[in-house]
Amino acid sequence: MNFIQRFFYLKNKNVVEIYKYCTISTNSLDSIHKNEIESPKDYNQAPLVLNNIDFSNIRPALRPTFNLASYVNESSSLQKLVKLGVELYKFDNKPDIMSTILKLDFERDMKQYIQFVFDCGVPADCLGKFFTKNPMIFTEHIDDLNTRINYLKYKNFTKEMISFILQKHPKWLSHSTIDIDASLGFFQSQFYLSGDDIRNITVKLPKLITWSKSNVHLIIFSLNEEMGFNRSERKRLLLIYPKIYIMSKHHLLQRFIYIHETMGINHDRIVLEPKILSCRLNRIKHRHEYLKYLNKDQYNPTKPQYVSLSNIFEGTDPEFCVNIAKTSVEMFNTYLKTVY
Repeated sequence: MNFIQRFFYLKNKNVVEIYKYCTISTNSLDSIHKNEIESPKDYNQAPLVLNNIDFSNIRPALRPTFNLASYVNESSSLQKLVKLGVELYKFDNKPDIMSTILKLDFERDMKQYIQFVFDCGVPADCLGKFFTKNPMIFTEHIDDLNTRINYLKYKNFTKEMISFILQKHPKWLSHSTIDIDASLGFFQSQFYLSGDDIRNITVKLPKLITWSKSNVHLIIFSLNEEMGFNRSERKRLLLIYPKIYIMSKHHLLQRFIYIHETMGINHDRIVLEPKILSCRLNRIKHRHEYLKYLNKDQYNPTKPQYVSLSNIFEGTDPEFCVNIAKTSVEMFNTYLKTVY
């Protein structure tokens, strides 16, 4: 068999084998039974079930950022809080407070607390501000609140004092009696205060009593070690201007260094007018340097043309210029532009 004959022989052989394979395959159309083919369901013939559920009141799940505006129209409780003067928008981005308020019913869960706070001496026109600052008081047990008020009465705080404390620091009632008692004891022993002293600073700045004691210790250390105030001076600072003890240590020290070293004010003068320590440093610098430019930076009360420290931090710029510097405010502004 030559080459050409062999080629056609092999080709014909392959064709025959392929044909045989196709004829014995079980995958032909004839081998598929009719019951194996399912017709699609006719959904048009399915009965339509009517749904009578009202979905109009469904709200999306609470997210990390939301507001109560969309709930006020449908919540009588929120409407009554708004009428009371509560600023609901201040609860925005506070989901814990928002979710708590939404669960409360005004008559069942809120009314007794509002009446309680009013009976404690908070005026009706201040109730909105109170509950804006401390909405979580609604989660406190009413008996605990009574105990905290009775504790103040036991410590000889008058009704007027209690009223001032609650108005100035609404979150006072959210602190336990044990914590308040420990804090009052801390200040009394740390500064050797009498009962009247501790009551006076509590009324002046109730926030100080609930302030972090670690921060208070930091201020005490700075006043003593970095600024040089002795124990008696630190006590007088507390009694005259307790706000010093809740200020930023960094800012407090910056102001003291400028007032004491640059302006030449001694400790005694600062203790007499400690409010200057809470004034913005830029304001102190601008006014002192302007007085120095005019040769009027005279802070010694025993000498003529005395300028008190209160003149440095009080009043507007026009008032300072007219009453203290005796110049126009335009001249003051021109000076600042040339210096800064």
